[in-house]
Amino acid sequence: MSRQRTILVLAVASQAAFSMITFGLPAIGAEIRDKFDLGPAGFGAVFAAVGLGSAAALIPAGALVDRFGGRRILVIGGIVNGVGLLLASAAGSAQTFAAALVLAGIGGAAVPVAGMTALLRVFEPDKRGMAMGWRQLGVPLGGTIGAAVLPALAALGGVRLAMAGAGVAAAATALAFATVSDGRPAVFRTGAGQSVMGVLRIPGFKPLLAVGLLYVLALGAILAHYVGALRDAGLSSTAAAAGFAALNITAALSRIVWGRVADGGGGTRRARTLRDIGILTVAATCLMPFVLAAAAPAALVFGVVVAFGAFGMNGVLYLLSGELAGPSRAGRAVGVASTVVFGTGSLAAPIAGFAIERTGYDAVWIMSAAVAAAGAVVAWRWLEPAAVVATEADVVRVAAPAR
Repeated sequence: MSRQRTILVLAVASQAAFSMITFGLPAIGAEIRDKFDLGPAGFGAVFAAVGLGSAAALIPAGALVDRFGGRRILVIGGIVNGVGLLLASAAGSAQTFAAALVLAGIGGAAVPVAGMTALLRVFEPDKRGMAMGWRQLGVPLGGTIGAAVLPALAALGGVRLAMAGAGVAAAATALAFATVSDGRPAVFRTGAGQSVMGVLRIPGFKPLLAVGLLYVLALGAILAHYVGALRDAGLSSTAAAAGFAALNITAALSRIVWGRVADGGGGTRRARTLRDIGILTVAATCLMPFVLAAAAPAALVFGVVVAFGAFGMNGVLYLLSGELAGPSRAGRAVGVASTVVFGTGSLAAPIAGFAIERTGYDAVWIMSAAVAAAGAVVAWRWLEPAAVVATEADVVRVAAPAR
């Protein structure tokens, strides 16, 4: 197996293990709610904990990857992530459980930053979209694995066993990825332009963050409350679980497809692809309430269309952030973009939960359509003219090979 392929496989595996909790936790939402006596808003807050921990650590993790290379950061992060999930398995209260998940999220921040930066370094521009799509497949793949494995573990040993199993998997895969990751830093520079504020001054970067912020509100709301919406429409727990698994499988495939589309024109279609993702999301989420009302089982099929739009943006967003920033700031740029995605996505769950408690589950689809429409406008009006991908000069050059 080539080094490129090995890095890609382990980047996917480590992300999938981390995402078993960050995106698979709703699969044992009922067990967690029963264990800690939580309502929809309370579970939304607990579900937000891992994302908030990651959001706090992604920018520092990106700076450390730029400065020291991915290997050491993955080792430290993998251990912290695993320890956090093991502590969550022993938690006796919702507050302790959430605090442990925050710690796990802090450690897990190393996985997406190191993975995305590694792919930016080793793949050429016209192949990066596809590679990043495969890496981002790890996110819904982890959710799918979580939907299958976490309930089975919970049935055997409760929430305790489910969280402990996820912790072991997260630590093991991060350490395996560390063995093949670049042990040397990128071409690191210092100065005002290299700071986080300097990253925000990169042409096109603020519109890119705005698109990510808006799109992930839709993604987070749908992810956290999709099972609840199906159950509220009259579907059984088994059918809802199958729908959740189908949602994650479709999300995985969509990221590969959208990545391939973004590679068009030698890698010049990134911003246009983000716009098209938003348009599809608006159409699908506007129709979802009518599908649920007309024939709830049909929502299992139509959920595929929803997922293909709302869950497809991450890889293209991260790819464009690293390409705009250049080699000395790619880790920090990816960290900033990831912070927006993780942080805002985490807030989407309790916000949507609050609206659901007052107006019903249609709030999920109304909220998602509105923010996706706004994101598509930003991508078309402000991001597309500013986002220039220099394919001939190769803005994100491959770093010096590891020793």
